[in-house]
Amino acid sequence: MDIADSTRTLSYYAVAFIDLLGQQELLRNLRSLPNLEDSKEIELTKEHLKNTYGAVRGMRKYFMDSFAAYTKKSIDLSKLTPQQRKEFNTLTNNPIKFQTFSDSIIIFMSLQTDTVKLPVRGIFGILGAAAITSICCLALGHPIRGGIDIGLGMDIAKNDFYGPALSRAYSLESKIANYPRIIVGDELITYLKITRDQEPIDVVAMAAKKVAEMCLECICLDEDGHPFVDFLGEHYRRTYGNVVDASVIQKAYNNVLNFLEKYQKEKNSKLASRYTLLKNYFEDRLPLWEDLFKT
Repeated sequence: MDIADSTRTLSYYAVAFIDLLGQQELLRNLRSLPNLEDSKEIELTKEHLKNTYGAVRGMRKYFMDSFAAYTKKSIDLSKLTPQQRKEFNTLTNNPIKFQTFSDSIIIFMSLQTDTVKLPVRGIFGILGAAAITSICCLALGHPIRGGIDIGLGMDIAKNDFYGPALSRAYSLESKIANYPRIIVGDELITYLKITRDQEPIDVVAMAAKKVAEMCLECICLDEDGHPFVDFLGEHYRRTYGNVVDASVIQKAYNNVLNFLEKYQKEKNSKLASRYTLLKNYFEDRLPLWEDLFKT
């Protein structure tokens, strides 16, 4: 749907809002430029920048690299004719774009199908990137929290997104997620289920149906009834279990325990309860990865 300015289009987007937790406290410690004659001050400032700007930059890189890897993953083509396989290989998704501010990033991707035919593949990429980024950032001691949903919006300028889709994703992160997890919105769940349940009348619908099934395998219901990205679940054990370094998962789990111990010692009930939930999730999923730790 084109609005008055022909360079801007109101359409459906998939949007993720990701927040890097604990950054505000670190930023408050960065109050002034260092004394250039004081090597200790310089090194301390470098360390602050590494844990703030460096962490945000690293989160963005993890997301971009993981998105590229996941959108290249194929489906079972054994039941397709040679012509259908050729057609499938032409199916693409729209690229993702980033909007960064402070300790948060917005990832948005158009679901328009005028130039691409398989937007659900991009959603699969966003979910996969969220999973990889969650575990890798946590392993580095930088937990993230977020929300992903679909809705209306506009790409109003370069790396500048506006619309209710962003409001939904932000609300999921700020009001629902509570502890370090990526909540998936109801509109996105509905979109995936409709796509999964459609009749595969052609190769496009067949591919979309299969990818939607894969997307839903990446999501599970938490104890509070909210769907979230199951970054240590069975789907991700199958898809990246053979390439992930076991030490990454171990470091992530150790950091969860360290955060929990820290907040318990500080008698910070709110944060201690949040990391207790994350600890419970890890301990529920770690048996899926046991063989990885034995090699």
